[in-house]
Amino acid sequence: MENKSKSSRIWLFRIILVSLSLFLIVFIELILRLAGYGHSYDLFVESESYPGYYVMNEFASEKFFPDADKATVGYYEPFAMHKADDTYRIFVLGESTTVGFPYGYNGSFHRWLKYRLMFTFPDVNFEIINLSLTAVNSYTVADFAEKIVDYEPDAVLIYVGHNEYYGALGVGSVLKTGNNPKIVRSIIKLRQLKLYQLMYNIIEGISKATQTEKLTEESLMQHMPGDKQIAFGSEKYQQAIEQFRYNMNRTCEILDSESIPVLISNLVSNEKDLKPFISDSVPENSAIIFYEKARQQYENGNFNEAKKLFVKAKEYDLLRFRAPEAINSEIETLARSYDLVHFVDSRSRFEQGSPHGIIGNETLLEHVHPNLFGYALLSDAFFTKMKELDLPASDWSRAMSFDRLLKEMPVNEVDSLKGAYQIRFMLNEWPFTNNPVPKQQVVKATTEFEKSILNYTLGETSWNKVQAGLYVAYRDKGDVKSALKISEAFALIDPLEEKLLKDVAALSVSADDLPKAAFYFSKAFKLNPTISVAQQLGKIYTRTDDPEHALLYYRYLQSNDTKNTFYGVIITILEDIQREKEALIENDANIQVLNKLAFDYVQLRNTEPARKYILRSLSLDSRNKETIQIAQALLQVEKEQKEQ
Repeated sequence: MENKSKSSRIWLFRIILVSLSLFLIVFIELILRLAGYGHSYDLFVESESYPGYYVMNEFASEKFFPDADKATVGYYEPFAMHKADDTYRIFVLGESTTVGFPYGYNGSFHRWLKYRLMFTFPDVNFEIINLSLTAVNSYTVADFAEKIVDYEPDAVLIYVGHNEYYGALGVGSVLKTGNNPKIVRSIIKLRQLKLYQLMYNIIEGISKATQTEKLTEESLMQHMPGDKQIAFGSEKYQQAIEQFRYNMNRTCEILDSESIPVLISNLVSNEKDLKPFISDSVPENSAIIFYEKARQQYENGNFNEAKKLFVKAKEYDLLRFRAPEAINSEIETLARSYDLVHFVDSRSRFEQGSPHGIIGNETLLEHVHPNLFGYALLSDAFFTKMKELDLPASDWSRAMSFDRLLKEMPVNEVDSLKGAYQIRFMLNEWPFTNNPVPKQQVVKATTEFEKSILNYTLGETSWNKVQAGLYVAYRDKGDVKSALKISEAFALIDPLEEKLLKDVAALSVSADDLPKAAFYFSKAFKLNPTISVAQQLGKIYTRTDDPEHALLYYRYLQSNDTKNTFYGVIITILEDIQREKEALIENDANIQVLNKLAFDYVQLRNTEPARKYILRSLSLDSRNKETIQIAQALLQVEKEQKEQ
């Protein structure tokens, strides 16, 4: 009886001790939070530049990196706290390829996609928020997926899988914390505690070894791998596949349960033009032997066999910077397993853009990162799937073509040359070479322009400054189209800056690109409705024979610019034009309606649409007297305009 009583007291003491410990932990955590200690790891915070908008929290990545000094940062793309009815919101999740390395800015696939979507649907406000980070993997994607469901996404785009071995928390990474995904997930949650941050900061202050600098993409490749030889089919090889499966199923379950469409892409790797990094010495497992056989088959024109061997060489490469085929198989399985998860076949799109369907340097810069054309292809794969799924649900008949995208996308020689320089620096480091040369010998910049790009690549000047200098040079030479492309690049990066939008619109007018001018003026008007911008939009939509949109702005002017009495007359004529165009739909050979349209536009002194309808009328009856009279009136207006 006495022993039983003693045992009860011991258990009571243990319970009290544990309770006090938990109370102390909770108490300290509350005190630290009230004191504002440490960083918030919330995914989004309010933008300092744009009140009423969220941006990605710069500290959100720290919980994935055991050493916070190695944590990477991503984009800060603002999106409205209160989503407007005309907004289509897309979140993008992934790693360095999804970030757009080595270009950043408008080189990334999500910016190519946004540019194409916003000109396909000019009346839709596209918010495409890229939450991707360098050197992370599916743990980050799964964690962020839990958060974004509360921010009204219309779709989520995912490109992830190359970093399951060496990304933060990867099974072969120096930043690994365990092999069990459930345990690792718990550790990620634990790191959000302020108490954890306090303990980390104390240890960091004591240990000088933890005082490292932020790593670049090049140096991350050197420092992240812990296990540099992971054999095909080995236990660690399988652990990464299981890690990916666990995290991505979590991701898809979360988003699918909230009825959010998910577009997940398979992965592309350089098959043809990248030798295996590390090869097994055993011939039957030798990646380099498979690669050499593949090259021989390729040179002999046996492309199907060559492709199989190139892929096999990648599979048996012991240094796993390229995702194995098993990851792509898991991605296809995910798309078959959830109603709203859709498979994007980017690999096939890259194969279409590659000689003999074998992916190499034509689309990729090194092992996994696309060149600018490759990022355009990646965006096209997602765009094509969105069109197939009718996301957004609208009229896709006027979709911007891929050729037009390549022509108009606001990237230029600054972006391409910077990417080339950064890749040269990367290729001069392990694992691409064991004999690096001094950095100053890697790139030889001769012209002043090349020197400015090199300084930008080295972080000694900014993208903004280099592009601004190039803009001035183009403007001074009278190269309006090149200046317009740079101006559009700034507006694509910062779509909430009214002045940028109006500058692009004005340049578009100078370049005689009225649809583009209307697009940018309308975006500026939504940010800040003004009489001057409404006047521009009214004139442009009238010139482009779009009475419906022109009426919107002239009615605004009639209500807000009461000193001008001519708006009523213009509105009456535009209403007539709108009715006449509707009548023309029923009978496009009605000369009387064509003449009335031409006459109305002559009254408005808009010669371009007037000429269009006169020519259509004359093609039906070249002797029509009324048409000839209207044509003479048009000539008189054109003469007066030239004299002015």
